Amino acid sequence: MSTLCDCCKKKMNDIVSLDDIYDFIKPRYERTGDPKDKIQAKDMYNEFVKTEAWVLLSKKEKRIWNKRNFINALSENINFRGDFKQRIKTEKGATMRSLFINWRKK
Repeated sequence: MSTLCDCCKKKMNDIVSLDDIYDFIKPRYERTGDPKDKIQAKDMYNEFVKTEAWVLLSKKEKRIWNKRNFINALSENINFRGDFKQRIKTEKGATMRSLFINWRKK
């Protein structure tokens, strides 16, 4: 009889898509707890666009999952929230942006 409103459908799709991101990250990266381990979000995105999941997305979905939205979704995901840093200075004085500390590639 009644259907879900558009707002509820959007929220459900957002939750599913965040789980999809976690399913992408989990087999490729591991949490180490060592603050010296760092991964830049742009490197994660570059790996994401090389997957079969990316190829299967429609053109509209690919526009939605651009680099900025991908990084925002990761930074807001409860599994990564405490590890995401917008900007940090390295020991050599260089600035790194949009990265995850305590994570490394498997």
